[in-house]
Order: sequence, then structure tokens, then C-alpha cells
Amino acid sequence: MHLSRVSTRLLFTGVLLFALGLQCAAGADTKPGVVIQVSDDSLAAWNFTLRNVKNMKSQLGKVKIEVVAFGPGIYMLRRNSGVGDQLDAEMMQGVTFVACEDSMHARKLTRKDMYPDLVFVPSGVAEIVAKQLQNWSYLKP
Repeated sequence: MHLSRVSTRLLFTGVLLFALGLQCAAGADTKPGVVIQVSDDSLAAWNFTLRNVKNMKSQLGKVKIEVVAFGPGIYMLRRNSGVGDQLDAEMMQGVTFVACEDSMHARKLTRKDMYPDLVFVPSGVAEIVAKQLQNWSYLKP
């Protein structure tokens, strides 16, 4: 069967539109997201990050926010870090806090050492890259 140039173009256009429609349908129910890197263990850095989270929520409304801690930043997600009340308040409003298990392992921390209700990922850096590949915005305060 021989397709004319016009038929080939129409077929290609139809396949392309179908693929774009599938992509739009797959992402239709997702909200935009912001992934925030915290790799500093100072209380000042965490307080600054948490202020940024509050500002984003007030300015952007409903936006998914994920705070990823790795490297020395993992220490602030320990049970006794001093930011527990703030973490609770933000988690209740839908903010997700993510702990890097590579960083925990390097610092001999276990899940029992960490704040409750965290999300654990094998690699914080890989989590950030994965979110960026899903078109999330990236912030490093």
C-alpha cells in the first residue's frame, strides 16, 4: 500500500495529537509542584526554608510543596531537631518532608531517630532530579 505525502502527513499529525492528548490526560489532575532542597543543618537555614514555604503557600495558593533534606540537612529532620512544631504545622497543610536514606546511613541515623510522618527516599538528590523531570520547580533557599 502506497501512502501519498498528504496521507502520511495526516497520519503523522493524528498520531502526534493522540500522543499529546494522552500526555495531557495523564497530567490533567496534577497540581504544579515545588521541590525545595535543604542540605544545611543550621536552624537559621531551616527557619528560612520554612518561611519560604509559608510565603509560597500564601502567594501561590494550592501548590504541592516537597522539602527534601540530604547531606547535613538531614539532621534537622531528627526527632529532637527543634523544628518539630513547624514541621507538624506544615505537614497538616499538605507539605511533604522527605529524608534521604543515603544521608541517614552515612550519619548512622535510623528511621526511629527521625521525625514521624516523613517520606523516605533512597537518594535526596535523585528525588530532586526526578521532580524536576516531572516539571516541578526547584528552589534552594
